Amino acid sequence: MSTVEDKLRAILGDRGVLTGEDVLMRSCDPFRNVPPGKALLIRPAATGELSDAMALCHRLGQRVVTHGGRTGVAGGAYTSPNEIIVSLERMNRIEHICTETQLADVEAGVPVEALQVEAARHDLFYPVDLGSKGSATLGGTIATNAGGNRVLRWGMTRQNVLGLEAVLADGTIVSSMNRLVKNNSGYDLKQLLIGTEGTIGIVTRAVMRLVPMPTSHGTAFVSVASHAHLLRLLAFARRLMTLSSFEVMWPDYYDLVASSNTNRRPLEPGQAAYVLIETMGYQPAIDQQLFDAFLEDAYAAGLIVDAAVATSGQQIADLWRVREAASVLVAELSPFVSFDISVDVRQVEPFMADVKSALALRYPVVRTATFGHLGDNNIHIAAHVGPETVSEESNVERIVFDVLRGFGGAITAEHGIGQTKREFLPEHRSGAEMRMMRDLRSAMDPLGLLNHDVLF
Repeated sequence: MSTVEDKLRAILGDRGVLTGEDVLMRSCDPFRNVPPGKALLIRPAATGELSDAMALCHRLGQRVVTHGGRTGVAGGAYTSPNEIIVSLERMNRIEHICTETQLADVEAGVPVEALQVEAARHDLFYPVDLGSKGSATLGGTIATNAGGNRVLRWGMTRQNVLGLEAVLADGTIVSSMNRLVKNNSGYDLKQLLIGTEGTIGIVTRAVMRLVPMPTSHGTAFVSVASHAHLLRLLAFARRLMTLSSFEVMWPDYYDLVASSNTNRRPLEPGQAAYVLIETMGYQPAIDQQLFDAFLEDAYAAGLIVDAAVATSGQQIADLWRVREAASVLVAELSPFVSFDISVDVRQVEPFMADVKSALALRYPVVRTATFGHLGDNNIHIAAHVGPETVSEESNVERIVFDVLRGFGGAITAEHGIGQTKREFLPEHRSGAEMRMMRDLRSAMDPLGLLNHDVLF
């Protein structure tokens, strides 16, 4: 490794190479301390530097793991003792924002929130929104095709990328910084990189789509009496053209958060589910009138038990704090196994009942917190089975995924497979699909140098 380190330092300079405690103090997991397997990290400052570094690694057969903001919960950032880390933290420039085309040229190390803030200065809006937006990088969200809270309105990351630049395993730079909405000139190469978790190439730059900054913002936190009422409310809310979020919290989540003494209790507990409904539009007077009418009609139809409606920016932020309460889960439920699954919205209630029953058959202590983006099928579950939760992680996942398979669900909706779910992927994708994915990966990285233990 010292030989590799010396050669990398010659390419990247002293600022571009970190060793020792500067590396080991970083956790590869946002919820637990998982230090890197090896204390060697490179930080290229430009695509050309990364290209030269990867060309060296290719000649030496040196495996690498790419780090973004290290907010992923599927183990995609975990490193072994024979791997070095590639961090794009120094490649964090927003190169250009064009108000006419509503596009932003960015480097992969730019945090999501940084793009949102800069776009706002141009009266534009980057709509992909995550609880970890302050740390999560655009490169990381592209690699995992992250979704977040506003997929209902603006889609996942895939729908918000027009062009990409990437460095392949052998150091080749592929620059496909497309700025055209319609472009059918051969393969759409960016789609080969989005969502493949850094196993095909390392994204270095991107052309991101922006939208005009919304001028209206309606937010309500409501409770419903049953799963049937919840589904009817979702169908009713979809009639709102301005609907941007429909975030559901079940009692195991809401009761925990509401009783946490963190001022996250907009409504009293005791109902079947709680929903944060958000609209964003461009006609403030009309949008507010339509949102108010929606809430009144939903209440009159018996779909809503109670509601707290935000009337200021601070109240909107306070309601979102209820939904984005990861710190409460860590404080009150740790250790827990995190799930990010997709399931038919009609099957959420029986699925969760079967999951809890299956876990209870094996573990005397079972605590869960369930929440998610119901409108796009995405449900998050935190499962605690006692002090042995960490050592039992694989068994807990096996139980949950076995139940999920019976409901025709997907083992990950937006967080990716990483390393923690790789053993389950072949059970949820067909043999032909697995062969095609393996063939693609092998063609692009025959030596298996990029995120070797990720996906499969």
